[in-house]
Amino acid sequence: MNITNRLFTYPVLSDEKDDYKKSIFSVDYEHEMQGVNSLHLTFDIAMNCKELEQLIVDGTADFVIHLECSTTAYREVLHSVSKHIEHTIPIGRVNGILDAVAFIILKKNITEFYCSDWVEDFNDTTFNLFAGSILAYQNLSDLNITKDYEEFINAGSIFSVYKRLTEDDCSAEITLDSSKIRIGLGTDDYDVYAMYSSKIELQSLFHAMIILPALVYVFEELKQEGGEETYHNKEWFIALEKSYLKRGIVFMEEVMNTEKTSYELAQDAMEFPLSKAFKQIPIFFDIMEEDS
Repeated sequence: MNITNRLFTYPVLSDEKDDYKKSIFSVDYEHEMQGVNSLHLTFDIAMNCKELEQLIVDGTADFVIHLECSTTAYREVLHSVSKHIEHTIPIGRVNGILDAVAFIILKKNITEFYCSDWVEDFNDTTFNLFAGSILAYQNLSDLNITKDYEEFINAGSIFSVYKRLTEDDCSAEITLDSSKIRIGLGTDDYDVYAMYSSKIELQSLFHAMIILPALVYVFEELKQEGGEETYHNKEWFIALEKSYLKRGIVFMEEVMNTEKTSYELAQDAMEFPLSKAFKQIPIFFDIMEEDS
């Protein structure tokens, strides 16, 4: 929702406009990952216009941060009277470009508003403004939230699901000595998997049934003495390492975190696959009922 080429019928404080002489409205915008699944945002606002400052002190206006991700339809508006704003977003709510715009916005109607720092064009002019009017703004730098970790939960990335030639029901097996994490299913199980794994409405269920247990096994193996040395040159290990690094996390430090079990690590890595699977079950049955 960046402000571009927008015309206002009253003075607005912005580095893209020249309605004010010396006043500034500038926002320092920083972000960092908090753990695996949270994006932490920090906004520090610099603003030196005494008339606008007074509106905020009086409760007539707010500092506002508008956040939007068009890919996921995430949208959130933060209101504050403080020049320091912090906010945490579950990483599952954003993907791709995250837009951010900072504002000062009126909360109430005001009459005969005047600022001593307006340029000469507005000398001796006052304005009646309505609640919701933008008094200042700054388009902030876009964040590109590249969720590469989503790629490795798909069977075609670092996982390989293959058929074992069996006559009866049998346990699945996992091997880590190849470039991919290989998951072997019995003949009957694999045939069902091959038939239905491409259906979108079943993806979360297959991830919870097949990929999650495999990741638990991976983390258990890496926790063992010599685990990193054994697998560090495998392509699947390198892919996981790079994915975590892009989130500002050292992969093996996270694996060896004694406060997290392998089961918790696997769920974090896949962004809570069990919850996704449970949410998909009623949707799946609704689809079946519509088709019947």
